[in-house]
Parts: sequence; structure tokens; C-alpha cells
Amino acid sequence: MAELEGVGYEYAWKSLEDYDRYIYRLQGVGIIKKVLQFMLGFVFWTSLCWGEMASVAKDGVNIRSGPGTSYEVLWEVYKDYPVEILEKRGNWAKTVDCDNDIGWIYRPLLSKTHTVVVTKDKVNIRTGPGIQYRIAFRAVKGVVFHLVGQKGKWLKIRYRDDYGWIRKDLVWGE
Repeated sequence: MAELEGVGYEYAWKSLEDYDRYIYRLQGVGIIKKVLQFMLGFVFWTSLCWGEMASVAKDGVNIRSGPGTSYEVLWEVYKDYPVEILEKRGNWAKTVDCDNDIGWIYRPLLSKTHTVVVTKDKVNIRTGPGIQYRIAFRAVKGVVFHLVGQKGKWLKIRYRDDYGWIRKDLVWGE
């Protein structure tokens, strides 16, 4: 009977081959653990690099120069305005918007609601996903829509009770 040091359990091996197989399995568990650690690290790293989308949860939310109420208010944003989260620090999120403006928002004032903002001066909102569909209504730069679905390069959007389709390259925030 052999004892594995530091564990306090006794193991019985019939031969050195049994012992070798046991050690090989332990090494295999170590490799799996390292692979899982790498994968988790990669997921964490990519989430930091590529950010996550969020939208502002209410009107009049301050964007600040740093992560705290003692920092200067840079500007104010309105409900549903989309932002990309670049970094999280405590209850604060460093964000960027469609104009590449960077600032900090108190995280409880952010929502997971998917929204997009028009980035072109004037755009057509269509009744279906393509230019062959009629124009349902028009929108101007800065109008925010709720994202409802997607088909190819077209996004199905909602503004209040109106639905329509817009090309992805005319908005930011998806």
C-alpha cells in the first residue's frame, strides 16, 4: 500500500503500471484545468477589449470625467441612448458613444435594452428589410430606436409604436 504525500489518503496499487496510470490521470486533470483557466481568461480579456453594449435607463443621466460624483459632469444623456462599456470600476462604467466621446456613468443607470442611434443626417425607415420595400417614415441623426431583430444587413427597429427596417451602416449601437 502506498500513501500519497500531503493528501492523507491511502491508495493501493497492484503494480507500478497502476501507479503510472494514476499519475497520468492527475497530469491530465492538470492540463484540463490549465485549458479551462486559459479559456476563462480569454473570455474575460475579450470582454474587456470588445466591450459590451448598454443603454441609458432614464432621462438626464450625467456623463462624468471619472468614476465618481466628485468628477466633472461632461454632458447629459437621455433614456435609451446606446453606449459601449469599455471598463467597469466598482459601480461605475467607462463608456464610449457613437461620436467616440468617452465618459463615466453610474452603472445602476444603465440598461441591457438593445438600442441604436441614427448616425446619418437623414435616413429612410422601410416596411421591410431591403430597398425594394416602401418608405414607412424618415429619421434624422440622433434618433434612438429599440432593436427588435435583424435580417442580414438590415435591423428591425421600433420607435414608440412604429416599427420599421433600417440598414446597419446607418446606425450605431447594435
